[in-house]
Amino acid sequence: MAFKATTDEPTRGCPIELLQFDRTNPRLVTGDEYETASDEDIISALNEIASLDELITSITTNKYLDLEPLIVLGDAEGPFRVLEGNRRLATIKLISDSDLAKRCRISLPKNINPFVISSLQTVTIWRVASESDAQAFIGFKHINGPHRWDAYAKARFVSDWYKREMANGLTVDAIARQLGDDNDTIRAYISGIFVLEQAEKGRLFKISDRYNRGKFAFSHLYTALNRSEYQDFLGLESGWNKSPAVDPVARKNEDKLKEVLKYMYGSKQDGFAPLVRSQNPDLKQVGEVITHPVALERIRAGASLSMAYTEVRPAYEVFSEALGQAHLKLQQAVDAIPKYTGEESLLPIAAEIVDLADTLITMMKKKAKKRQSPQ
Repeated sequence: MAFKATTDEPTRGCPIELLQFDRTNPRLVTGDEYETASDEDIISALNEIASLDELITSITTNKYLDLEPLIVLGDAEGPFRVLEGNRRLATIKLISDSDLAKRCRISLPKNINPFVISSLQTVTIWRVASESDAQAFIGFKHINGPHRWDAYAKARFVSDWYKREMANGLTVDAIARQLGDDNDTIRAYISGIFVLEQAEKGRLFKISDRYNRGKFAFSHLYTALNRSEYQDFLGLESGWNKSPAVDPVARKNEDKLKEVLKYMYGSKQDGFAPLVRSQNPDLKQVGEVITHPVALERIRAGASLSMAYTEVRPAYEVFSEALGQAHLKLQQAVDAIPKYTGEESLLPIAAEIVDLADTLITMMKKKAKKRQSPQ
C-alpha cells in the first residue's frame, strides 16, 4: 500500500526517500551563493552555516527521537519538500549513508548501533496545503523561538512571506501578530531587504563581494535605515517604511545607496575595507559624516573614518581629546624612564616634543588672553 499523507494531522511512517530538501530554505540564503544542485551540496552548505555535529551525536547516541514532525509540502503520496526540518533530514541522510558523509567531509562515529539506523527509516511528517499554512509556525520557531536564525535569514523569510501575500492584503502588523514579534522589527526587516534587493538588482552591491567573511551583518543596514542621517542622504522621507514597497530609493539616489553600502560592508573586489567595523559607534559616525559636506568629501578622498569625523565633532571636543591623549602618552613615557638605557638617538625626539609643547602653550595662552579681552 502506497504511503499517503493528509493535511489534517501528523502522518507517521513517511519513508525517508520521499523527502527532499528545500532549496529555498532561509538558512541557505546567506548571500554567499552556496551550491544547491545536489543533496551533497545542500548538506555541505547546511553544515558550514550551522554545524550538524551536535545533531549527529544526539541521534547516534539516542537514536532518532521522532517527537516533532517535519513540515512538508507536496501531493498526498509524495515526494515532499521539507519546509521545516532540513537539518534533521541532512543528519538522517548522513547517518544512513556513510559514503555520502565522506563526500561531504563530515565525520560519523564508528560502529553505529543498528537500532539507530533502524530508527531513521521512516519519520513523522505534517503535510501542509501551501507554504502560507506553515509560515507562522516556522517563523515563530526561528524568529522568536528556541532555534533562531540570524537576522538576514529572518528578514528573508518575513519579506518573502510579505511579498507572496501582500496582494491579498497581508500587512506587516498581521505578520508580527502571528510571529509574536514587534511590528517595528518586522517592518525594519522587510524594508531593509527591499533596499538590499534594489541594490542587488541594480548591480550596486553584492553580498558575496563584502570585504569581511563570516555572517552577513544585515543588522547594520536595517539599523542605519532607521536613522535620520541615512534617510536624508538616500532621500527617504520620514515614515518611508510604514508600508514597505519594493525599490524604495529613488533612482537618482542609487549612487548614494552604492556609496553607503560600500562604507558599511566594503568591497573585496576593490580592496576597500568597510568603515563600519563595529555597529557602535561606527554606524552612527558614518551617518553623521555622510550628511556633513566637508566630512563627506574627506571620506571620499580616502580619509579614515576617525579623521573625517573630526569635521563633525565640536572643535573644542577634538582639541581637548587630542591634548588629553598627548598628556597620557607623555605620562607613559615618563613612567617608562627606568627602561631608558641612555641611547642618544632618542634625545632629538624628546627635544622636539619640548619645542612642540612650547608652541602649544604659547598659542593656547594667546587665544585665552584674546578671549578674555573686551571686544
